[in-house]
Amino acid sequence: METNRKINSKLGSFLWQCIRKSGMTYEAVADALGVSTRLIGYYCTGERKPSQITLLRFMRIANVETKDIPF
Repeated sequence: METNRKINSKLGSFLWQCIRKSGMTYEAVADALGVSTRLIGYYCTGERKPSQITLLRFMRIANVETKDIPF
């Protein structure tokens, strides 16, 4: 099955770095957001993009300030 989804590797890399710097695990982030660990993995590879609300919640959980967003 082929999809037309575009991979956003820049966003994925940013999210992965945020998790890494926070010292949290994918599981802890997923629990805090109320989503699956698999979905966090998709976010971090850029295969899926979180909604704006989910992204803001993620940033609060990972203790990331908006000024730190590289794009």
